[in-house]
Amino acid sequence: MGYLRGLRHGAIAGAVLGLLYAPESGASIRRRVSRLLGQAEEMLAAGDSGAPSAPVTPRRRTVGGTESRARRP
Repeated sequence: MGYLRGLRHGAIAGAVLGLLYAPESGASIRRRVSRLLGQAEEMLAAGDSGAPSAPVTPRRRTVGGTESRARRP
């Protein structure tokens, strides 16, 4: 029981520190978290009903992402 509690507290502390030191603005992080939670809800709802759900669209990178700065051959 103590191990699981420590694991949970460590995961929460890691998530909070990760959000605090993230290189993005708070608004973009909130949008991303909201989108990911919505996708998780859809996946859980689809798993409960057994019916296939609409395909989840992949995340798009922002204009300032590392992919946009990389030179392509």
